[in-house]
Amino acid sequence: MRMKHRVGIVLVVVFLVAMSVTGISAQDNLVIKYWSHDSTPRIPIDRDMIARFEADHPGVTVEYTVGPGDDPLYVEQLLTALAGGEGPDCFNVVATRVPDLVPSGAVVPVDFAAMGYASQDELIDVYIDGTLGTFISNDTLYAVPTEVGNYALFINNDLFEAAGLDPVEDAPTTWEELVELAPALTIRDGNGNITQRAFDFAYPIPDEIVSGRVTYAGMAYQLGSTYFNEDFSAGTVNTEGWVKTYEFMRDYAAEFGGPALTPSSIGFYEGNVAMVVSGAWYLPYIQEQNPDLTDNISAAPLPRFADAVNDTGSMLFAYGIYTSSQATPEAQTACWQLVSYLTSTEAAERYLTDVLTLQPRKDLAANSELMDGNFVSIFLEDMAGNAFLPAVPGGGSLPGILTRALERVLLEGMDAQESLNLANDEINQFLAG
Repeated sequence: MRMKHRVGIVLVVVFLVAMSVTGISAQDNLVIKYWSHDSTPRIPIDRDMIARFEADHPGVTVEYTVGPGDDPLYVEQLLTALAGGEGPDCFNVVATRVPDLVPSGAVVPVDFAAMGYASQDELIDVYIDGTLGTFISNDTLYAVPTEVGNYALFINNDLFEAAGLDPVEDAPTTWEELVELAPALTIRDGNGNITQRAFDFAYPIPDEIVSGRVTYAGMAYQLGSTYFNEDFSAGTVNTEGWVKTYEFMRDYAAEFGGPALTPSSIGFYEGNVAMVVSGAWYLPYIQEQNPDLTDNISAAPLPRFADAVNDTGSMLFAYGIYTSSQATPEAQTACWQLVSYLTSTEAAERYLTDVLTLQPRKDLAANSELMDGNFVSIFLEDMAGNAFLPAVPGGGSLPGILTRALERVLLEGMDAQESLNLANDEINQFLAG
């Protein structure tokens, strides 16, 4: 999406306007450095959209660098480069790992005009309500999403039908309904050992590829609980919503599954788990591991608690493109113009169909030709209103705190309230430190 400019009668005026947009003179060549995390399937689309941008902006060259595939390694490389004054002009990065970019002044607000919008509100209105929350600080937008992710329910149609269930009509809408379905979908051998599970959570065990906290933090949020109080001065993970969530997981594991069994993400593609929770990115993984299963899968929104306070699904995580405050004004303008290409409707459609990553644009969700019958549409529809995983400086320790709390409950038999009290103490110590 490019800015539209008034065309003057005199060609010199046209020329000058064009030069003001690109931020370069006729003799100069502006090179902007753009870094992105390593997501192999999206690289060809990135390169194509960059080539189109360069063709439409003569004199501007994009130096495209793909960082290490592991997010922590990439983030460390990125922050080190920025601190040394040799970082990129703009970059794509997971938002939860860089919460100090805005308060430190390392990035600049989105230049909505360079992206072709009349106002920040007009740009925000392009996206599904609430899905830009992690990029907004003090009512100012600092990045535009290349991906917003969530989790939903994967269903093995064959196992449902074998149990006399319809994978669409009988998909559980609440956690309580899921428990009611479990006996019909659970198979045990002569010794009472489970050989087929109705459903299981992503527990903190080796080989599990799914992040459990995206689900269980979302469950706690459904019941009104968050990680922190409003001013982030104290933890709140020992409140009722967290306690009920951990108790629910404990009770379900004791009767129908648990961390002693094969990780649910593996059991699902092996064909012996009827339901599992994961992100849209999990589908290509299933295609690789068990292609025969791919056409026999349905998706459904993440179940809610029957007495949920918030009608929301899983927590959200996001990748977004920021622009460095160290970049020249001309480079900053060019960066935001590039962002408009990488987050355009066309790009979003291609990332959705080819990579299964979701840019939460309203026009994408409203595209019935693209969305009707599309497995991924469920994920996009289930994003509205969901909270983001918290992003606080040094917050990389938070997952471990909640994981240890869950392990104490599941593996050691500790009371959920007691375990979460300990976790909350750890979070308060982290905040104080």
